[in-house]
Amino acid sequence: MVTQTSWTKIFKFSLPMTFIGILDLGLILIDFFWIYVLIGNTNAMASVRVSSSIVIILESVIVAVISALMVYISQHSGAGNLKQARKGISTAFSFSIYGGILMSIIGFLCIPLLIQLFGINDASRVYIQDYLGMYLVGYVIVALNNLLLFLPRYFQKITIIYKALGITFAVNFITSPLLMILFSILHYPVISGAALGTILANLACSLYLIWKLFFKDFLGIGLSKKDLTIKFKYTLLIENKNYIGSQVLTGITFNLSSFLYILILSYYPSNIFNVYALGSYAFTFFGIIANNFSASLIPMVSQNTGAKKFDETKELVRRMLTILAIYGFTIAIFIMIARNFIGHILSKEENLQVLFSSYFLFCSIPWAFNILATVFIFVTAGSGDSKGSMILTIVNMYVLVITGLLTIPYFFYTMSTGVFFALGMIQILTFLFSMFYYLTGRWTKASLIKSKEQEEALAST
Repeated sequence: MVTQTSWTKIFKFSLPMTFIGILDLGLILIDFFWIYVLIGNTNAMASVRVSSSIVIILESVIVAVISALMVYISQHSGAGNLKQARKGISTAFSFSIYGGILMSIIGFLCIPLLIQLFGINDASRVYIQDYLGMYLVGYVIVALNNLLLFLPRYFQKITIIYKALGITFAVNFITSPLLMILFSILHYPVISGAALGTILANLACSLYLIWKLFFKDFLGIGLSKKDLTIKFKYTLLIENKNYIGSQVLTGITFNLSSFLYILILSYYPSNIFNVYALGSYAFTFFGIIANNFSASLIPMVSQNTGAKKFDETKELVRRMLTILAIYGFTIAIFIMIARNFIGHILSKEENLQVLFSSYFLFCSIPWAFNILATVFIFVTAGSGDSKGSMILTIVNMYVLVITGLLTIPYFFYTMSTGVFFALGMIQILTFLFSMFYYLTGRWTKASLIKSKEQEEALAST
């Protein structure tokens, strides 16, 4: 039976998740702010954005494995299997440490090659090397902190994340400029000080969360300091190798497809690419709010799947779609109406203003549909449907994106109209296919919880 508190459940958990997304955005802006103030070089600013793209590619595997383990942990928590949930947390803790170390090593080996893939000048390359060099030294701390920030979300314990991010924000905002000034005095790369400030902020946050989660058992599942182990227990990964493997492949293919998305667009006329790159920021802030709101479905669906409450999940989906539809289409209509005004703000060149107006005209409403598509995608992820996640990634991020961008623009008289129409059509088709997959109900048959017979069979092998 569907509970009568679905609206309350959505807003009680999803709204805080939305605010957390805004705080995350604030953390990203700290380095930009201090680099702007203390270095004031556009090449330095651009290097941080490129560095972020490189880190996202490098950490694909780590993030995918941790995300898969989070679903496993959440499902067992929802089913009342707290021992298995604790086992999952212990495995994720040790994996984060070793995964972070491995990622740092791979990063140092691959930085020169990855930097060469971007069409940037030599000054930017130096900034990237200086920033990433310091960042990778302490990446193991970042990897561990990412895990610790994930955990409370999957147990719907949100208040601790506010406090943890507050600590991170304060430490980062204070230490980054001090370290940058110190590095300048010592004749070290100033931008490396910003990276070190980020590492120290993650360390402060990690220490606070370890104390609350493992020494104070804030999650209420019996966690203790004995679960803080660096001994890597790989048995859980082997038992769930199919799902984890699919998530790793999905994560890699998703990040690679995002890279190809930008790469293909970069081969169209520069004005079109610049309008897209800059105009898309008009959707970024509103998109972060919507994505964090809908991402709250993952832990809720995971727990419902563990408890076999599929009807409650369907009710959550219906209500989440209603909320996001009102939000997304309101924003989209506003941007469409104000598209000429926004174009004037973004550029003083008349030819670019016309392109901005065209971009917002073709992409605003489809953007709202794309927001709705995330609901179906997150339900598939939270249910543990490995095949579904892979199907959605391949179709949405490869078939639709690559085929659409390489073919649709050439059917139009002007290339700009064709590109912008293609961008909008891709988002609408993503919504339609994601909704179709959700309606098939395949996600209801997926679960990471094994029967007693399956567990006994695994134990005997």
